[in-house]
Amino acid sequence: MTWHRLARATVLTAPSLAVHCDQVTRPDGQRGEVWVTEQPDGALVVPVDDRGRVGMVRSVTYVHGEMVTPPGGTVEPGESPREAGRRELLEEAGITARDWTALGSVALMTRCSARLHLFLARGLILGEQRLTGSEVGMTLEWWDLPEAVKAACDGRLTLSGASLGILMAARHLETVRRP
Repeated sequence: MTWHRLARATVLTAPSLAVHCDQVTRPDGQRGEVWVTEQPDGALVVPVDDRGRVGMVRSVTYVHGEMVTPPGGTVEPGESPREAGRRELLEEAGITARDWTALGSVALMTRCSARLHLFLARGLILGEQRLTGSEVGMTLEWWDLPEAVKAACDGRLTLSGASLGILMAARHLETVRRP
């Protein structure tokens, strides 16, 4: 058996956000309600230079305070996830890349529509950051890949997508290097 939506009441709409209360039939046949958040997808880019270092950005966020993460952000209307990744990499880190590898796409939470699209960027060309108003003060740091992997595993990277992106990029690079 599967989930079936019987009715939907939208309780909040705002730019880039909607919250719904769905009346459902659960897989066990019982009726209930599920709160669902609709948000746009995101893109996260793990830029790795020729020395095996990962470009990470450090910023102070409104909700979580200081965070370190690979560059990323919202997929805007009319934009593909890769286009969003390219834009975010340039804005936040001042980097363009010649080589792009899609690492995968994951759900952020079970009751949220947003997916996070993860990319590895190589063949990096460094330039100037193009920070938006909410990104002012963001700084670019270069971490050795093994240290970034360690940080993903020990909890220093507090954004789940950051940890997953680092681990997926490291795994991809390890697989490519094998004979």
